[in-house]
Amino acid sequence: MKTRAVTLIKEDVLALGRLVSATMHELSRILRKDQSASFEQIITHEEEINESCIKIEEKCLDLLSEHKNLSQQEIRALVGSTLIAAKFERLADHAFRVAKFVSWVAAEDVQIPPQLTEMSEIITRMVEDVLLCFLTDAIDKVPEIMQRDSQIDYLHDYLTKILLQELGTQDQEEAQTSTQLLFCTRYLERMGDACTSIAKRIHFIVTGERIKD
Repeated sequence: MKTRAVTLIKEDVLALGRLVSATMHELSRILRKDQSASFEQIITHEEEINESCIKIEEKCLDLLSEHKNLSQQEIRALVGSTLIAAKFERLADHAFRVAKFVSWVAAEDVQIPPQLTEMSEIITRMVEDVLLCFLTDAIDKVPEIMQRDSQIDYLHDYLTKILLQELGTQDQEEAQTSTQLLFCTRYLERMGDACTSIAKRIHFIVTGERIKD
């Protein structure tokens, strides 16, 4: 019964992660200025993700309080599930903020740096790999996920440097746009960190061993 309950929690986390994956795909389409992309879809996902995250936390707390003889792996799975759900929720929050800004400036023909789109697409793949890792306990994928985070960090540093250099030569309106793009760059960098954190947490759930930075 306990193992079945933990499995159901895992299914809830996977469903949450799939919503985040859908959000990331939509964000990438918005960054590419795909006319069929929908910011409203991201808003809908955001509401569902927030609600799902709360439900997962409540279920995990109930199981931890009701069962006193859980195995160490079951405890790791339940505690880890709450932390993973929170990371997914934060990742979706950042995606929402980036999509909101890009949708807002779309009508003003603002050029979106290609590095933002590249970062978004890398993160989309990271989320997909994290979900596979969580579903199958495929911890061999963790190093690959961490390597992609290094790509995100490089693109973040590169684009930040360019945007900061441009600020000194821009008028007020252009500078405001560049500042918002800097925020978007930072949000995406934090999203990469969230994926890495989830991957490390999955490794700990499966093995009981932590990956040291």
